[in-house]
Amino acid sequence: MLLETLQWKVLSPFVDETVAALNKNLGLDVESEAAFDESVKDFNFKGYAVVINTTGNVQGRILIHYYTETALAIANCLLEKQSSATDAESGLDDEAVNVLADFAHKIVASSVKALEAGDVKVQVSPAYFIKDTQKIENLMQGVQEIITVPLRLEGAGRFYVNYLLNTAI
Repeated sequence: MLLETLQWKVLSPFVDETVAALNKNLGLDVESEAAFDESVKDFNFKGYAVVINTTGNVQGRILIHYYTETALAIANCLLEKQSSATDAESGLDDEAVNVLADFAHKIVASSVKALEAGDVKVQVSPAYFIKDTQKIENLMQGVQEIITVPLRLEGAGRFYVNYLLNTAI
């Protein structure tokens, strides 16, 4: 796989800011792994995703993409900082989704600052969130290539930062 410099300049702030936020703000042990090309036809929805559309020099969507269990583990860490952890039995309830949304908005804001500093001429839409497998079909329209960066969260598994590209590398 040859990840073009411009695409990596767009994707890397989202990876870096996610890792930094979890490591520094929550004290979680998170490490990124090597990026790889993921098959468009084999791509599947993990359970919860933050979606950020990109336009300009690189057209596509960035997903911060969690298995439900990993999203819940992160939400619980965030809620514990607020002294209100949620019951694992309840799954991703409104409180967990709201705290994940707030956290994601901070990651996106930091990533946008890095993009602006890098002068990549890519515009980023406000983040939105999906936890419904049927909505992934809409996200996949026009996708020609997927770049995936796995992130490993100690004790809670893996999650991913995906770049769904509308033009192939």
